[in-house]
Amino acid sequence: MNLILELLLLVGIIIYSYLESLVKFFIPQRRKSVAGQTVLITGAGHGIGRLTAYEFAKQKSRLVLWDISKHGVEETAAKCRKLGAVVHVFVVDCSNRAEIYKSVDQVKKEVGDIEIVVNNAGAIYPADLLSTKDEEITKTFEVNILGHFWIIKALLPSMLRRNSGHIVTVASVCGHRVIPYLIPYWTR
Repeated sequence: MNLILELLLLVGIIIYSYLESLVKFFIPQRRKSVAGQTVLITGAGHGIGRLTAYEFAKQKSRLVLWDISKHGVEETAAKCRKLGAVVHVFVVDCSNRAEIYKSVDQVKKEVGDIEIVVNNAGAIYPADLLSTKDEEITKTFEVNILGHFWIIKALLPSMLRRNSGHIVTVASVCGHRVIPYLIPYWTR
């Protein structure tokens, strides 16, 4: 009897999910405006972080850009300013917990509360496992996992107090697929 009830429940959930998907397809929800919202993007000096910053800049968000590379993050900031965004730049090593907490405090003092966090910083050392140095494996875990937790831990309390905020954590397909020479990066 339990099996029949569980199967009926499963069928009901499947039908509901399909109907919900159809409704959302034909009646799309209005996109949330991020204009004027303060967005922190880590790893903004290149790659996905840089492109994410450009998209938020086009939406007229206030940007707080973090990267370990001063040159890279300044380059991103210059383009974002050309797109009309207000940009604050910080050179931050996302593998260093104390530096993250200090930088969050500095951002709160200089810029105010963060409304959207894009945890994008990532470290990658392409080599086979036996050739990868222990320090590189440690650094990969510190940036790709621990750094994201420390950033969330530092910013979440103010989001909860305000009952507002969004956290986006960028991951990699490497967590689902085996890619040679990227074993430590699979943490992302």
